[in-house]
Amino acid sequence: MYKLPVLLFIVLYTTLAYSQPAKSTATNQGTVLYHTDFSEGLPADFVDLGAWVMTKGGITSTTKGLTNYLLLNRQYSINTRKVSVKVSLGKDTKFDLFTIEIDRSHQWGTLLQADAKDSLLRIYKPYNADNPVYPEILIDHHYAFVAGRDYTIEMMHDLYTNKFIIIDNLTGNTDTTASAGLGSGLLRDAFAIATENGAAPIVKSFTVTTQYKPGLKVLFIGDSITEGFTSNNGLFNQPGWSAISGRSAGIVSGAQNRVLSEIALLRPKYVSILIGTNGFSNVENLTALCNSIIKLGVIPILNNITWKRPGPVVKDNEYIATVRKNLNLKGAAFDAATSINGLNEKQDFTLFNPDGIHPNALGVQKMFDQLKKDVPELFN
Repeated sequence: MYKLPVLLFIVLYTTLAYSQPAKSTATNQGTVLYHTDFSEGLPADFVDLGAWVMTKGGITSTTKGLTNYLLLNRQYSINTRKVSVKVSLGKDTKFDLFTIEIDRSHQWGTLLQADAKDSLLRIYKPYNADNPVYPEILIDHHYAFVAGRDYTIEMMHDLYTNKFIIIDNLTGNTDTTASAGLGSGLLRDAFAIATENGAAPIVKSFTVTTQYKPGLKVLFIGDSITEGFTSNNGLFNQPGWSAISGRSAGIVSGAQNRVLSEIALLRPKYVSILIGTNGFSNVENLTALCNSIIKLGVIPILNNITWKRPGPVVKDNEYIATVRKNLNLKGAAFDAATSINGLNEKQDFTLFNPDGIHPNALGVQKMFDQLKKDVPELFN
């Protein structure tokens, strides 16, 4: 399904990240992470511009099918996130709003279809972006679309729940169906649109928001271990103090992507980084990640990764220690925190879930205590 090889995609993404300064817009509900009004043009922030062209009032598709998508070239992992697309449908339009995972795994995308012909908002089971075949239908939600009327169609991820929303822009009426857990995918990484069938829609705007406001004390960014911090309210996940941006199977390049899409907009005082458990880290890319954060006027905290079964973490933590020394950064010894008696000699399996990789509630508490000890300024 991909138009670009994944590595080339990441290179292009990173180049874009430093060629376009970001501006945040705070609202009473949170922060606008991205917004474009298509009546003003089709920004270069999107991939596959050839399949979508300008028309009166917005943009429209010239081709059909999932593989002819228009994708916003940004990655989003913040633990509350929402995409809103304003669109006008024809009487027989089938319009898709979906996610494509651009960071390694492409198996858990979320796919939503507005089917004007059959009067349905159709929600699918997790979507594989490497395969253009539609997955099984999870929910058929009846909704009578009116041809030519403007609707705002939204997908929202809030911790462990996905919500799918239709707003009638003429009446202001809102219709919401919720799907908890992983049944409808993970709604992460990059958002895309496509026309499956029928009359081409007119898409008028594209917006990504989060409930968090700029100026948080700390943004925790990383992979699935960081994602797990959302389960421990009162520790890493504290309203008004922190936000969580964890991406399961995440690697350094994905964290780098989020410098543009999240960090540059939320502007926390500190970004606490926990990345490398899934490999693909080295001194060079960790240094680049930290320097890109420093350029924003934000202070990076580069933490040691935790012990894990069965792979060693010594070499990865040596990379991390080197970068901390070179850039004069602080970080927490999460490896020591998850070892027997804190000696950093053997993994303490009582602090982990059965997989031996993800810390359990007690392990997360040990990590939090270690962070307070090693980086006390986060708590002043």
